[in-house]
Amino acid sequence: MQAQRSGGNTKVLIIGNNVAGTTLAKSVRDADQAAEIEMFTEEAYHYYPRPKLIDLLTGTVDEKAMPFFPEDWYAKNRLAVHLGTRVEKVDLAGKRVLAGGAWHPYDKLVLATGSSSFVPPLKGLPKGGVFALRTLDDAKRIRAAAAGSRHAIIIGGGLLGLETARALTASNPGLRTTVLEYAEHLLMRQLDHPGAALLQKWLEGLGAAVLTKAETEEVLGSDAVTGVRLKDGRIIEGDLVVISAGTRPNLALAKDAGLKVNKGLVVDPSMTTSDPDVSGVGDVIELDGKTWGIIPPALEQARIAAKRILGMDAPPYRGTVPSNTLKVAGLDLSSMGAVRGEHEGPAAGFEEIRTLSEDGRVYRKFVVKDGKLIGAILLGTKKDWPRITKLISEGRSVDAFKASLSDPSFQIP
Repeated sequence: MQAQRSGGNTKVLIIGNNVAGTTLAKSVRDADQAAEIEMFTEEAYHYYPRPKLIDLLTGTVDEKAMPFFPEDWYAKNRLAVHLGTRVEKVDLAGKRVLAGGAWHPYDKLVLATGSSSFVPPLKGLPKGGVFALRTLDDAKRIRAAAAGSRHAIIIGGGLLGLETARALTASNPGLRTTVLEYAEHLLMRQLDHPGAALLQKWLEGLGAAVLTKAETEEVLGSDAVTGVRLKDGRIIEGDLVVISAGTRPNLALAKDAGLKVNKGLVVDPSMTTSDPDVSGVGDVIELDGKTWGIIPPALEQARIAAKRILGMDAPPYRGTVPSNTLKVAGLDLSSMGAVRGEHEGPAAGFEEIRTLSEDGRVYRKFVVKDGKLIGAILLGTKKDWPRITKLISEGRSVDAFKASLSDPSFQIP
């Protein structure tokens, strides 16, 4: 049953204007024209897609082009957004939040507090010239620093680290870039070893140096960075360091309020927290021991939570099959499901089918178990990806054409 204020309209407060928080606000407004919606964000900007931060680094978009919605969209949809306003406290018993020096009441509260860049406890920090990329302000600072740098070091060979390396290399002629990845190959979550080797070769062709099994131990320099020391003793010189070591959910507000937290803010399949009037969506949440840090789950969670908040029927959230479709250093990459069977994939009984085009630029991998496709990688092409996604999502048999998957030119039916 939905809670209501004396005026009869549900008042929904949303902490966070990221993709999860903004999608929830839009979903509530689309379903209920009378609801009162109020949003709080510490950033000084309306919602912008974080992938566009790379475009800002390269200079292909300017700051004015970053917002997802035009300025008047918020007024038209009667969304009261408090920019640059930190929520200091949540009072669950009083159903109110403290922000901007005032208490704001709610009927339903949504925590979409997202996550922050994880900075490992490296020796020598903090230090000038060392950054992490998470916000628009971060991107502006990195872009300004790169303009006067000679050698940039990216600590972390994940998606964001590689895109940051490409952006800095492309937009700063003469700037050398080195990527340091502590694991055995790049993109450990999205690629297997053969695919990662192809990607590394591509990156090096663009001018970026890549070192794997390179664990950073110390950031060197007195006031400003002069390089890093690896755990094996090697020293990499550089005057700009971007740490791209993943993210961690922003849990302080939830913890202080007394909500149940673990790795993330614990929710049930309706996206409800341990308090029935508080929901959680996006990077901050945890369900059945899992957390998600990508956009598709945030969208799905937000739409489910919006319906639940308004007392409407909604399907339970059961998780999202990991799927990424993007460009890494200008190379198309699509990855879904169990893609690294030899390391963390399904139990015995799966098959791994790999193909490489004659020119060595297109790599495909299929993981099959019990006659069904449970994971796939496409690197260097997007061809057939919608069909592959459908096969994995629907759990359909591929026995009829499994033998043809090893043919690089085979088109998925």
